[in-house]
Amino acid sequence: MVDKKNIIDAWIMIEHLSEGDIKDNDKAIFKLESPKENDFYSYIQSNITNNKICNDINNQNSGIVLYFDVFDFIEVIAILREKYNLKPTNEELNTGKKFSFALYFDQKLNYMQDMMFFAESAYIRYFKKIPNKADFKIFEDELKKELAQLFDESSEDAYKFNKAFNKVLKKFKISTDSCRIQFLKNIESDATNLHSFFIDDLENAKEISTANLNVYLYGNTKNRINLDSNNTSPNFAPNVFEDILQPKNYPLGRFPGNTKFALSLMQQVAVNLSAGYDDTTIRSVNGPPGTGKTTLLKDIFAELIVKQAYDIAKLRDKSIKASKETADSDNISIGVLPEIITENNIVVASSNNGAVQNIVNELPLTKEQIDEKFIEELKEANYFCNIANSKVLSKREEDENGKKHETILVKPNDDTDKFWGLFSLEGGRYANMKHITANVKCVAKYLNEEYVSDSDVYAEFIEQYERVSNIRKETQKFAEKVSKYHKERIKLDQLRSLYDTKLKDKTEQFNSDFVEANRALKKIVEERKQAEHLLKENSIYLGKTRETKASVKEYVNMLQKQKPGLFSSKNKKSEYQLKINEANERFKNALDKEIYYNNEEDTLQDRIKDLTEKEAKYSAKLNAAQQDLEAWKLSCHEQISQLEQSVQQFSSVLDHNDVMSLDMAQDYDKLHLSNPWFNEYYREGQSKLFIKALKVRKQFLYENRKNVMAAAKIWDSQNKYIERKNIIEAAWGWINLTIPVISSTFASFSRMCKNLGVNTIGHLFIDEAGQAVPQASVGAIFRSHNVMVVGDPSQIKPVLTMDSNILNMLREHFGVTEKYLSNSASTQTLTDCASRYGFYKGEDRSDRSWIGIPLWVHRRCLDPMFTISNRISYNEFMVQGNPGNGKTGWFDVKGKANDKYVKEQGEFLLKKIKKMIEENPAIIDKKAKDIIYVISPFTNVAYMLSQKLKEIGFTRFDDHGKPKNVGTIHTFQGKEAPIVFMVLGADQQSAGAARWAVSEPNMMNVAATRAKKEFYIVGDKKLYMNCGGDVITETYEVISKYKKQYPELIDDDVNSVMEYNNDITRIEGVIADVKRGKRAKYAEVTGYDNKTYTIDENIFSQTINAENIISKGNHISFVIKSQGPKRTYIKDIMLIAP
Repeated sequence: MVDKKNIIDAWIMIEHLSEGDIKDNDKAIFKLESPKENDFYSYIQSNITNNKICNDINNQNSGIVLYFDVFDFIEVIAILREKYNLKPTNEELNTGKKFSFALYFDQKLNYMQDMMFFAESAYIRYFKKIPNKADFKIFEDELKKELAQLFDESSEDAYKFNKAFNKVLKKFKISTDSCRIQFLKNIESDATNLHSFFIDDLENAKEISTANLNVYLYGNTKNRINLDSNNTSPNFAPNVFEDILQPKNYPLGRFPGNTKFALSLMQQVAVNLSAGYDDTTIRSVNGPPGTGKTTLLKDIFAELIVKQAYDIAKLRDKSIKASKETADSDNISIGVLPEIITENNIVVASSNNGAVQNIVNELPLTKEQIDEKFIEELKEANYFCNIANSKVLSKREEDENGKKHETILVKPNDDTDKFWGLFSLEGGRYANMKHITANVKCVAKYLNEEYVSDSDVYAEFIEQYERVSNIRKETQKFAEKVSKYHKERIKLDQLRSLYDTKLKDKTEQFNSDFVEANRALKKIVEERKQAEHLLKENSIYLGKTRETKASVKEYVNMLQKQKPGLFSSKNKKSEYQLKINEANERFKNALDKEIYYNNEEDTLQDRIKDLTEKEAKYSAKLNAAQQDLEAWKLSCHEQISQLEQSVQQFSSVLDHNDVMSLDMAQDYDKLHLSNPWFNEYYREGQSKLFIKALKVRKQFLYENRKNVMAAAKIWDSQNKYIERKNIIEAAWGWINLTIPVISSTFASFSRMCKNLGVNTIGHLFIDEAGQAVPQASVGAIFRSHNVMVVGDPSQIKPVLTMDSNILNMLREHFGVTEKYLSNSASTQTLTDCASRYGFYKGEDRSDRSWIGIPLWVHRRCLDPMFTISNRISYNEFMVQGNPGNGKTGWFDVKGKANDKYVKEQGEFLLKKIKKMIEENPAIIDKKAKDIIYVISPFTNVAYMLSQKLKEIGFTRFDDHGKPKNVGTIHTFQGKEAPIVFMVLGADQQSAGAARWAVSEPNMMNVAATRAKKEFYIVGDKKLYMNCGGDVITETYEVISKYKKQYPELIDDDVNSVMEYNNDITRIEGVIADVKRGKRAKYAEVTGYDNKTYTIDENIFSQTINAENIISKGNHISFVIKSQGPKRTYIKDIMLIAP
């Protein structure tokens, strides 16, 4: 097992190397100019005096930060490669620029010595080595001490300040060209943007041990439950699903979205596990693109809201009083919410700022999120709807006595029905938390002044709760009947099968025994008959012998009568004696024979008797065997008949019930598209219960309005309660109860929760966790009772600032494995290992193969985008929930690349999109949703394309000047558009970069699944096919097969595009004026060439969305239509960025 300290130290080093980021294009950061005579004091004072931030009364803690010696981080990468003999890789790194160190001054130029920050990457750059912790601390402490002495008492001494400033520049050989200045509204809170956001939490984590943190670090390999739903798999686990999906495990609450649609099977599994079936407190969900991760989160949120409402409704005393521990001498006392309530509070975190904003911005939307049938109920529930649809600001003002106080300004938005309630807000950053506390104060004020108490809401909630609960109980009973029915059917089938098998065996055995017994019986009969025959013969012989004996005896008697007298002659006596002797001998012989035949008769009679008995026994045995067989058959028939009657009764019940039961034996796709047990009526009941839960929450907040106001005030002045953090934790409980869902980026999380201890957050949900480095979530995890991580490691990985070879070196240095430090390690991958429920996506049973609870039903893309994604990334486990055919093609465009950008590909794409715009002008309608995304694996390709497509008004920019519809793949995860172009770039000279781009499926997967209807690849086909590997090969195979099946849905003709509109030049300009003509409006345009052009009435009328596009001040591109004597008329009007 890897040592915990080693893991955290490795992460801390990575974070140190990430510190000091600075963006040259940041409009809030200015280049430090070289003042006359190096008078930096006057130069900076002048800037502070003239700066709005520093002069705003609301910015009492304003100040400046000076960034010294800005450099490219690639320099550090080069130093590490050289020192450790590491070869460069082809990976696209997001290195950017760093500052070496930063010095902070308040608005009066007092040096803030404790805030001095020196970047560890700068140490490596200066000293050409990785510092150990002790060496760096010594260096930093000495520098802090030196700088503190230099700037000591320099705020009002220009000479001393300039001397110190110039000495710093000289010491590190820095020119002002590499220095920057920034004005800060709040020097304490805004300064956190310069440091790693995670180091304090990581250091604390060394001494913290919570169940969630431990299992996050070391995983959970015991008692894993493999959610294999494929009935052809050797790991098929129907019993697991049957247990999880019992009706009693379904939630009672549901987000009030469209009730016609139920969750898919695996979405419901994830919800049921989170709703209480799984007793572990950390789990992960793996959701491929378009599988409804946000949808299942909404239902989980709704169930937690319902649970809180139930616990609130059951409280004897709804007014929570302060205790001695939470009373304050400043008359701000606060009650502590019961843990049973706070443990179900909700926080959402992500490293992706867009994900954080999307969730909290989408949840309270009325039209997009709520089923029409519930809109009026939600309005009637009125969870602070007016506040949600207003702009709430906190401002410090001076009263007539010069005393500063806070004023909350509430200005209703134009659309007062946009949000159904104050359900979710973005937290994290200082400004966001000020906005949250301002809203909480508004809530407290509204409760105090306007809200009419309605304690009946508790009983009404309980009534609806019981109503929904009873439906669930009845469905559970029905499910148990269904379960019994299936068990009886299985038992019946088994009994029938067993009967048939046994009957066959018994019949065969009986027949075999019968034949054998008959054979033996036949032999006995034959032997008996033979004995009887011998007995008969013996009787004849015996009779004859007896006759002979009698005859001899009679003869002897006769002789005895003829016995000679005493005086007979000797001869006569001799003759007589001879006759007597002879007769006696004959008698003796006859007597012996008689004895023999008598004995023989006895023997044969005994033999006959024995054989007769044997014959009777065999006959009886055969009869008994026959009777036993018949009795067994009768018994089996009775059992089968009883089960058949029972099954028939169950079947009759099922036939008259419209509830769909769980059938794990059905087709894989059908199974995953199903959701058993509950119908739309139940979903309506769940949704109504959620709305009533909001009423309970509102009433409970009313009864604790003083606690609500106290919470906001305590949170705004946390420094007063540093020694009593239990008060701050109590305040957080009320804030998170008032705003049910609070989100934060990981970058701001530790700052937001700096005074919250372990397990003070109820439920933490981490979105897009596959993009978050594993160390980012440590602080959030050890602060949370329950953790659910949602993401997909098969999409975008965390952004790299160091290549894999350097990460390998750091792994060896700290003695950790790839699990913790690699280009694929993320919060998602670590939580997958920690999740008890999950899925082995490969045949091996390793941690690499184990993922969290999988979602399989994809509802975004048509084919072939779905098939590409499913094949290259998900082993074809995904199920198509949005059947239909889209368009695709590979535009084979070659050319020489400059930093991977191929000019010919840019020209092609410009002409292709230009042609599409003419067919559908909405593509460049800035008020319409994006129709086309242009994506590339490479930063420079994306940048060059954004500039190129700007020529035709295609590229859209955000408030910071960053392109929104053209970019790298990393910028598009979580987004979707009807059409996507993936521009591969590169040439033979940059073949290594091309191989890297398609070495893993992640980027192709994300690009293909952004496209709802059409997906096109633009690139050198031969170059990329020669790269080898499954990703590009399988992608091309899918497109080629699709081309054969649907040739009419293929677009890969490069020549027709390149020949299109070659002779037409587009001009750009600004609409100077719009006027009313006879039939319609017309407009005057001032070209960038300083010429004047006219949009006539016909063109104005024909232009789609003309009122928005042809508006005074808009920048447009156009083509000359005709040249008149006084005017030049134009057409093909397209809106472009200024």
